[in-house]
Amino acid sequence: MRISRRTFIASTALLSLTRPDLLAQSGANLWAEELAKAPFDRAKLAFAASNDVGFAGYFGTRYKQSLDRLCARPIDNAPFVLDDVNFNQKRRFYNYSGDISGRYIEVASLTSTKEKPTTPILPQIVDEIVQYQKPDGHFGREVDWNKPIDVAGSTDQSLEMPILWGNGRLMLGLFAAYERFGNEKALEAAKKMADFYVNIVVKRFCDPARMDEYEQKAKGYAAAYVTCVFHGIEGLVRAYRITGEKKYLDCAIEMADFHEHFDTLPVGHSHGSISAHEALVMLYEETNDKKYLDRVVKRWNDAVSQGFVNPSGGVCENYIVEGHSDEGCSEADWLRICLMIWRNVGETKYLDFAERMLYNEYQMNQWRTGGFGHRYMISDAQGCFAWGERYAESYWCCSYHGPLGYYELKEFLAVGAVNSDSDVDTIYYNFPLEFTTPLVLRGAKWQIMSRQVAPDASAPIKTVATIAGPAGAPVKFAIRVPDWAQRVEIERDGEKVEAPTSGGYAIVDAKVGDELAISYAAVPILEDRRFRRIDPPKSGTKIDGCVLRYGPNLLAAKSNDVSKIDGLRIKLDENGVVQIPDSLVTVADMSEDDRCGAHAFVFNVSAE
Repeated sequence: MRISRRTFIASTALLSLTRPDLLAQSGANLWAEELAKAPFDRAKLAFAASNDVGFAGYFGTRYKQSLDRLCARPIDNAPFVLDDVNFNQKRRFYNYSGDISGRYIEVASLTSTKEKPTTPILPQIVDEIVQYQKPDGHFGREVDWNKPIDVAGSTDQSLEMPILWGNGRLMLGLFAAYERFGNEKALEAAKKMADFYVNIVVKRFCDPARMDEYEQKAKGYAAAYVTCVFHGIEGLVRAYRITGEKKYLDCAIEMADFHEHFDTLPVGHSHGSISAHEALVMLYEETNDKKYLDRVVKRWNDAVSQGFVNPSGGVCENYIVEGHSDEGCSEADWLRICLMIWRNVGETKYLDFAERMLYNEYQMNQWRTGGFGHRYMISDAQGCFAWGERYAESYWCCSYHGPLGYYELKEFLAVGAVNSDSDVDTIYYNFPLEFTTPLVLRGAKWQIMSRQVAPDASAPIKTVATIAGPAGAPVKFAIRVPDWAQRVEIERDGEKVEAPTSGGYAIVDAKVGDELAISYAAVPILEDRRFRRIDPPKSGTKIDGCVLRYGPNLLAAKSNDVSKIDGLRIKLDENGVVQIPDSLVTVADMSEDDRCGAHAFVFNVSAE
């Protein structure tokens, strides 16, 4: 549902600026108290397979466009995709052996059914690529792995590190092809790649005696040691999950522990850094060793609090505060890491940040072709304050990783949870989007259907959620209260439903057949550049460095000069509620052409 500033009218001033008091004690209230006491347990969660989730509405369309991009030029021919392993033509980043081919195989396989590949050339690519594997298990040029690392050349000129980066992606792609299609040749090649990491990579590139070599500064940040070597951990964990062979898990652990020395901010490449953290979350899930999750959570908190994440929800291509461009791969990774952390800790702030990314930075990064890429970002010492112009649709990386982010998001739209202490289970309704999610709880089949309906003056987002399942079965329906919402209001058959809040969710006693009308009440809010809510300025006063939000949307202004932060005059009504200036728009307001241009989203605000 596109939410335009024009839907905001003066009657929003009538909204209460505080949450209502909790209602009298009842079953829902008692359940909320128990939910708050109980530790979040990933093992009790029930996810629908992404391909079983119907994704509709605006974001469903954007997802479909991202998949359609895989069937358009120049990606739609096998020689182009395979060039990074057989070098049949001279295209960009050919030394990143597996970067295009591996990404292509991964996302095309994951989004396929066994009977119907997402792209017509996928079976050909999977069948052909395995013949290019080297005897030691890697794909790409012949390399003497014992010689000193060459990081003096540019990104296009380097050899060893790009090969390791691409091989990390290709290992994931081959495992995905095996999981989706049962392709034994893909499995054999993927295991041989994992053995390459066990036998060669971990010994050669995680050697404490060679720290001086590892710490040398690379000329090409995307061909640096810390960027490319540890990219393979995710594939190793995947190898362990599929084969059960502990040598792969042991290798992943050794690499992850060695990586801790280099796990810092700032770092040259955000995509490489965040993807390594995705692997750490996976390691935690396999080992239950909390040190891996703690590293990820600490880094997430540092990135958010120190300005590495900008107000639009995105990160720069270089993992720095004063960055010059974004990257679709990094934005997809930030979306994914937020979802992965929630899966393990249950705090809704991670879903809030995923939503902020989805509505704002993700849409500004996605091109009219459906692909993803790069745009200039305008920043100062405090971080990014404006989107610059787009400059590259990156069909060599981002146009594969962007749809992967959508693909994984689908699994989190509605999530089940089995309550072992009760016969009544929980369904987490995490995102007020349009979807149909099937869930299985204790062997029983459920289905959650969500559709958006027209917003009104008091609620920028309104949905209707329908619950289908075993006849007569009760369920606790937990509706996330977003950080931008004052509250959620729920009705059943025109009657208001009691919904006490706990842990960021409004909890409703529900049953099969319920159709719940959900309104997300909100007014425009101001934040500083570190996501902290701030009070509107009094008339005649000024606050520098403000971000305006209404619902999940950032409010932005088209700009021909984003060299500095502009002033913005706002009006407050008699109740102190911000009135949205006519000059501001949301990403949803913008045409595709508008999204290509520069827009400011941080302002020095003065009030009338």
